[in-house]
Amino acid sequence: MSKAEMYYEFLEQEGYVPQYDGDGDIIFKKEGLTYIAFASEDDAEFFRLALPSFWSIKSEEEIVRVLAAAAAVNAEVKVVKVFPVGEWVWAAVELLIDPPESFAAVFPRAMRLLRLGAERFVDTMRETAR
Repeated sequence: MSKAEMYYEFLEQEGYVPQYDGDGDIIFKKEGLTYIAFASEDDAEFFRLALPSFWSIKSEEEIVRVLAAAAAVNAEVKVVKVFPVGEWVWAAVELLIDPPESFAAVFPRAMRLLRLGAERFVDTMRETAR
């Protein structure tokens, strides 16, 4: 079974409605937010779960605040990476898991940490806008 199939099957069993994207990764929603489980078939142990495009970068001036807020979250929240992608901010959890099937054991915590990282980023951005 491929990692994409494994992720898809797991998400279905957990009550999500997963879909494959054009790259073969798995997209699913929770509480109105869209997440991506990257299959990364060429790296069996690599697990990457992302919350894409959760914050829009509205100006060149804002990028300085975005980078500072992302750095603060990256230093504070375990395993979460917050980073700009074009005009958007993404958050991701990246882990090495062996065997790859063990991702299911850490999935709930990865989701909580991913959401926490995004929330901390948004809070920081709102606080520094004042």
